[in-house]
Amino acid sequence: MGDERVGLVLSGAAARGPYQAGALSVLVPALREQGREPVVLLGTSSGGISATLLAQFADTGDDAGQHVADVWTGFGQVFDNPVLDDAGLRVVGRAFLAGSPWERLVGPVASLLDTAPLRRHAEEIFDADRVAAHVRAGRPETLAVAATVCPTDGAAARSRLFLLGREPVRPPDDPAVDVAAVDRIDLSHVLASAAIPVAFPPEYVAEPPRFRGYYVDGGVRLNAPVDAALACGVTRLVVVSGHSVGPPPSPTPVDAGSPPPDTAATAALSVRAVLTDGLADDLHALGLRNRWLEGVADVLPEDRRPYPRVPYLLVAPRDGQLARLAADTFRPSALPLDANSAVGRLLDALGDGLGRDELLSHILFDGEYAKQQVELGRAHAVQSLAAGWTYDPPGAA
Repeated sequence: MGDERVGLVLSGAAARGPYQAGALSVLVPALREQGREPVVLLGTSSGGISATLLAQFADTGDDAGQHVADVWTGFGQVFDNPVLDDAGLRVVGRAFLAGSPWERLVGPVASLLDTAPLRRHAEEIFDADRVAAHVRAGRPETLAVAATVCPTDGAAARSRLFLLGREPVRPPDDPAVDVAAVDRIDLSHVLASAAIPVAFPPEYVAEPPRFRGYYVDGGVRLNAPVDAALACGVTRLVVVSGHSVGPPPSPTPVDAGSPPPDTAATAALSVRAVLTDGLADDLHALGLRNRWLEGVADVLPEDRRPYPRVPYLLVAPRDGQLARLAADTFRPSALPLDANSAVGRLLDALGDGLGRDELLSHILFDGEYAKQQVELGRAHAVQSLAAGWTYDPPGAA
């Protein structure tokens, strides 16, 4: 479409990745039909996985998004049963032996879950050479995944955008975001982007040498790299989120003496704030910027504007929708004999309401749940395409 440059941003969503993949299975052929195949692919966490797979399958044309969805629905087990591995026992052991001469006998744990199955499956599926070849051919021109570097001093972290291909035309606005140009996106970059803190172990990244170190999930600081996409010079933006993005409704007042929220509810609230608020703020700011540019069109010619208006297409579920879907499809065994049942039992100890379901929806890597998410993502993508591109903030009348 002339000088148009379309960017695709896939936010982090953990086990909600199949929802985004389902949306891609509809968006990819629709955008290609419009002549707007994305040339910039940016993703974080599960979105980083899907963005990389989309680049890997770029040579399959309209079917690329469906191939990504097929990977998610057929991936299988992601972590071992935490009841049967030694991480939990080591945590308990260190707690009781702290300060004693025997404390050194129990080493610290890097994570609560053993993700060896994830690594084995990813090694079978991921093809870094194929990804690199497609980026060199310009399909896409740019591929990047976001991760959060574990600091060696203090607790403040920086985000790193491991980027292959055409580099941004300007630096990111966030001074704590580094663009790390690489010769290839390898498995360590992808797993680092998806290393859920505490639950999954940090991932060591060796390339590029300047940025070598341990990393965790990019969603900690940069869950939706919208500004990075704009820095790459895109003129249209497609955003696929695993969380609702519109302004939340005002909650009902709570009377004194009412029971407080359980631990699952407050944890889910924190997770939601980390993973969603930044994206909502970015899209709101983009919408306000578009409105300002429209308002000054008569006095500020297009060739004198500091930046162009950027229309966007958003695909996202409604608030609580995937939480209810996870709860409806979860079928735990009577005993915690499999990984998902064990994690479900642990979440049950934190609460039994929507907060528990919200947390479950982020950690339930289950085939049936994945298939249901794919179908929901497909339906929402059809709706978004029918609504069309917008210049306005999310939820604007």
